[in-house]
Amino acid sequence: MAPHPLQPHQLIEFSSFDTAFAVAPDEEEATRRRYMTLLVDSQHAPRKGASSTVYRVSNTECSPFALKVLKADDLEGEERERLLPVRVRKFAEEYRAQTVVSHLSGFPKLYGYGVIEDVPAILMEWVEGFTLNEATPQFPADIYGRIKGRTVAGIGMSVLNVLISAKSLDERFVHRDLSPRNIMLRTSQVPLEEQTASNAFDICLVDLGSATIVTGDTSLTLVENIWRNGTPDYAPPEMLARDVPALAALRSSASIDTYALCSILYELYAQTTPYGRGMLLAASPYRVKVDNDPMPLVPRSPRDEELCAAIMAGLAREQDQRITAEDLLSRLSAWAGAPASDDAEHHAAATSGDPLEAGSHLTMNGAGIEASLGQQDTAPVDDRLTSDGAGTSDAPAASTRGISRRSFVIGALSGIGITALSGAAVITRGFGLLEPKSLDTYTWAELSDISKQIAQAETPSDAIEVARSYGLVDQDGRLISTQRKSVEYDGMPHEVQIVGINHDELADGSGYAGLTFMFCEILSTRPMNDTAYDDGGWEASDMRAYLNTGVMDKLPAELRERIVPVRKYTNNVGGTEDPSCVTATEESLWLFSYCELAGERARLSFNEGYRFLADILNSEGSQYEYFEQQNVMPQSNADCLIRQLEDEADYWWLRSASPDVSLADGIVTFNRVAPNGDPFHFAAACTDTAGILPGFCI
Repeated sequence: MAPHPLQPHQLIEFSSFDTAFAVAPDEEEATRRRYMTLLVDSQHAPRKGASSTVYRVSNTECSPFALKVLKADDLEGEERERLLPVRVRKFAEEYRAQTVVSHLSGFPKLYGYGVIEDVPAILMEWVEGFTLNEATPQFPADIYGRIKGRTVAGIGMSVLNVLISAKSLDERFVHRDLSPRNIMLRTSQVPLEEQTASNAFDICLVDLGSATIVTGDTSLTLVENIWRNGTPDYAPPEMLARDVPALAALRSSASIDTYALCSILYELYAQTTPYGRGMLLAASPYRVKVDNDPMPLVPRSPRDEELCAAIMAGLAREQDQRITAEDLLSRLSAWAGAPASDDAEHHAAATSGDPLEAGSHLTMNGAGIEASLGQQDTAPVDDRLTSDGAGTSDAPAASTRGISRRSFVIGALSGIGITALSGAAVITRGFGLLEPKSLDTYTWAELSDISKQIAQAETPSDAIEVARSYGLVDQDGRLISTQRKSVEYDGMPHEVQIVGINHDELADGSGYAGLTFMFCEILSTRPMNDTAYDDGGWEASDMRAYLNTGVMDKLPAELRERIVPVRKYTNNVGGTEDPSCVTATEESLWLFSYCELAGERARLSFNEGYRFLADILNSEGSQYEYFEQQNVMPQSNADCLIRQLEDEADYWWLRSASPDVSLADGIVTFNRVAPNGDPFHFAAACTDTAGILPGFCI
């Protein structure tokens, strides 16, 4: 099979193509012209999946389409022979499932299946709009930044209408991998603002790679022995294990989609998933969900009790105990149509005279306190945090007064042993400690002060609380991809973002740097070394010296003065099989390592004879929080690693020398992140040119 990815502006042609609909003989030529010759769109980045990539393409009439191409170039040798036929069969089944629902309004219209240079591809409608993940920040929120219950119910009802419409088919359809990435909100007819205002959403369910079609005799799909699973945060337990034979018969139930949807609604309401973050890191997500109940969904107000109960009814471990899609729709509709508007209820709670009843977001119980602005916190209670530990508001007196954002945060911070952030703390500009939410509102001097306070926190959770109090993380403690600060470099505007909190060791051994930053786009390009060398790695490179002179000197003085040197661990030998090649250096500006982006690589992921690569790569630091939260994995592409130079995705250097390629080539080579977000497979000789994308700490 020919390699891809396809390139922008590339002209492609199907060598064979079968339409998803009947074509009259006299229309065959027109059909070929319309669907078989396509141009890859340069204005839309490809959507990358584990085994396929979706491109926006257009035909000779400039009509847009989505072209889903099977990924084949990431497999080699025995792995290719073993896995590629399975991928092809699964891809064909995905097409089969999509043909069944293609005519329904909640699914992309399908045009056909064909082959491009021996690579299977599916041609379908290009859905203009946002994934649910992308749309969430645009939803109406309460004063604490939480999505309103009315909107949560509206999303649920809209998705349920699509799922229930599929039940009218002769063959039963189950999506089996509903997640915020696979639910799209179309905007081609109605803008998102109007959809949120009317609380009626134009839903399109995409990515049917895990879908199944069940015929009247309830047999499984076309090819029963192809394993399909779901996204661990949202999938029910029966979709998370392949070695439990009894589960096979359960994987065609419509309750799978109900469970996943309720998990999504739970996350929209609570800002965390039913089992907390990090299911992907669990040794067995199946055991987590079989052995434990989900965390209770705590209502924000008495009116929300029925909404939360309806969502929880879909999260039972056993299929026969879960609410049906029809009953869930009925309960959500009844709640959404009940008197007393969502907004009025929340406003009344927020202006209550009793801080503990403000928005019902403080819930006391015998085991602890759930008090993190709507996020459920299951940590033990500090004895020093009492029912009036929220403090008093510094807002002007009013006839009705509830807990202010500032007083709540100060009380919570002091209650867990963090010094109250006042006086010497940074300027808050009168908006309270949760403001400003934009990094650009802070000066570098203020960010340096915040970083020092974070570094002084006694525990990691305390450090996150400090960051949350300044709006540097969201209410779940996650770093925000849109949180960026402008900085001038060489007279040109650039942006940086926070990627780590208390992550990097200070070079003097006194602790950790509170904040680690990364440039958002490539600054410029140059070789790692001006001349070829075969002994040495990052420490000996010209790039390292250039960063701390040529690049540092072009930064503004107010930033330059506050950058603190940290300790970095790197392969400083080059070509080697010995993990002792990894040594520490002192760095002010530096490039990232492979494992700082992608995390720890399993030894067994390398072929025998190359497992020393894991020992070396894994010694070069640990994954930054931002990339962990973005689900960057060691053996896959990642959209958040795609970086631009002059509006084009380009290669950028890592400081990780490639031990095996350096040995084979006799010249030190360094890993690069490719334009498709792959951080491993594109090592290049030190004399080649790639982008500079530095990190630094303050």
